[in-house]
Amino acid sequence: MLIKTIVAMDKVNYLISSIQEIESLFKKENINMGICESVEDKNHFIKVICDDSVYNNDIKKKFNRYFSKVIYDILAMEFCVSNLNCMLEDSYFFLNSDEMNEIRELCINAILKDNDINDEEIFYLNKKNFILKEINECLSEYDQVNINGFLIFRMKSIETNLKGIIDKVIERYMIEKEYDEFIKLLKYFVDMQESKIEIINIYVLKDGKYKITDKNEVDVTEKVMSELSGSKFKNDINADDMLISGLITACPEKIIIHDDDNFINKEILNTIQNVFERKVVFCNSVSVSRK
Repeated sequence: MLIKTIVAMDKVNYLISSIQEIESLFKKENINMGICESVEDKNHFIKVICDDSVYNNDIKKKFNRYFSKVIYDILAMEFCVSNLNCMLEDSYFFLNSDEMNEIRELCINAILKDNDINDEEIFYLNKKNFILKEINECLSEYDQVNINGFLIFRMKSIETNLKGIIDKVIERYMIEKEYDEFIKLLKYFVDMQESKIEIINIYVLKDGKYKITDKNEVDVTEKVMSELSGSKFKNDINADDMLISGLITACPEKIIIHDDDNFINKEILNTIQNVFERKVVFCNSVSVSRK
């Protein structure tokens, strides 16, 4: 039984190897498939067939889902090769050469690869799934698919979702760049100051609040966090801002953080580590902090 006829002028080896991978997945379910290839003029006709005795419509639907990913990869690779540079140069001309190269690699990675799940990756997956759904609907409608025709007539609609991925990549890149500049500035302030206290213990309580003590376990929370507490902008300042400001002002020689799992805002922990680096140690025992 014929499942699908694929017409292509190039990328034939990639298509065949991808279909063979799909075949191997079906074989694990005791479903045998085969490929029959012929050439007319410059067009390669790849027919995917299945054993009549096991064929049903569910097999065809499943093949379409698998093959949708193959077509997505072809479209995405073509986009990265032919369109990505122009899109970046037109929309983000203010970036320098090194930044452009770095962003290009990040965009290619986001478009072509499946990475560890995080908020950004979920966004990318949603965009990719929308494209895959569109491809799958087309495969379900037609028994023959022309890859080159897909590239010509479907690329524009797919570009919209790929552009969404690119915008998200650059948004994340710019945020991280601004954060890095912020960290450099804080480190500069720390390096320029003399230490006002030898050791600071930061106890992160179960409710996320902070208790700060010196090396003798004397509570210095109010003292360390008081710099901004009297500010006219007090209502806009949270405990995390006050903690960072207090640590930079005190510039301790050593920061011992207790129960770091209780941090509500994990970014504040990263900031402390990035600014104070080797001065930061972690401890869950009060006795250690008194040494």
